[in-house]
Amino acid sequence: MNFFEFWSPIGRRIWISAGVAVIFSAIFFGLFQLVPVVEKTTVYFSVKVLASENSPTLLDPPESASKVAEAIAGWAKNPGFRNAVLERAGVEIANFKRKISARKQNRMNVFWTVKLADRERVNSEKISSALIEILDEKIAEWNKNSAFPFEISNKSMSRELRIFPKSWLAGISIFLGIFFGIFGVILFESATGRVSWIWQVRRVLKRTPLLRIGAKIGRHDKKVLQNFIVSFENPRLFSGFPEAEKHFAFSNFDDFDFESETPILIVKLGETKFRDLENFRAVFGRSAGVVVFEK
Repeated sequence: MNFFEFWSPIGRRIWISAGVAVIFSAIFFGLFQLVPVVEKTTVYFSVKVLASENSPTLLDPPESASKVAEAIAGWAKNPGFRNAVLERAGVEIANFKRKISARKQNRMNVFWTVKLADRERVNSEKISSALIEILDEKIAEWNKNSAFPFEISNKSMSRELRIFPKSWLAGISIFLGIFFGIFGVILFESATGRVSWIWQVRRVLKRTPLLRIGAKIGRHDKKVLQNFIVSFENPRLFSGFPEAEKHFAFSNFDDFDFESETPILIVKLGETKFRDLENFRAVFGRSAGVVVFEK
């Protein structure tokens, strides 16, 4: 099966595929509108270890600062610290542990991040102020009785809104719509037991003479089809899909003479079902012919 044959189900059902693509594009674009705008507040500072004659450290100053910065970043995972921030701010934030985080960067730098969405964004100022106050208190408490005092630089705070451009959302929605439009048709034919590709016909009806017709039924080259049919001895036609009955005269199984006549099955990709192919093979075996309409 080549590249173009793989996409043949889309060509047969192009309008259905396009309709599904439009519908799903609209659905996804609508869902994207429900994505909340998130406000991200970042508090940044650097750590510097102070010299201490009474308690010399085995680590060099940058390494010591790195250890302190790592410890400060770890406070974000402390439930007591998070609760203290909320109590100081006087607010309640659901699932706050997933909305506040801290990380050490480049040994001495610490970034604290708070992400709030929807109605929680009104409390952004209170949360950031409470966070800075609690940090100052914790650092002062650490230095009060610590043999390894340190200080932090002036804190830098920034806020930004995470808003996806409409053009991005539209582009992603269209891409997802096309994806569902394409593979939705293929999945539909597969789920309903329909034959989608010519190789599937050949797999069921092995070594059976096969004529491929690339035009739609009714617009096909009747002479080519007639020449194929008359090449068999006493050919009798059998329908593999309902629409064929409008264009051909078919025989009944009860009237078929297995000794002197040859069955010819008319198949259409996307319409004929595997069950019909398997039943045809079970009844007639390999002494038959097949005409396949691909569109």
